Amino acid sequence: MSERADWMRPEDDHLLALLRTERKDTFNAIAGQLPLSREQVGERCRTLAAYGLVEHLGSDIYTISPLGKKYLDGEVDASELER
Repeated sequence: MSERADWMRPEDDHLLALLRTERKDTFNAIAGQLPLSREQVGERCRTLAAYGLVEHLGSDIYTISPLGKKYLDGEVDASELER
């Protein structure tokens, strides 16, 4: 895994890893597996999507992007990503 950028939170790594294994999920389903509320999951997903690490599939459904997978594999420095 690459180092986190200043805009990232520790739970983002867990969220990305979960989306990698689950493929796509809703805020409620993600919140049930992480110590975050549905609202916090939504906020983090929107932020990660703004940087290209997740993709918004509609409604409150998100999936990890190819860039997000590269981040988890240590191939992308998140601090170099632009919004």
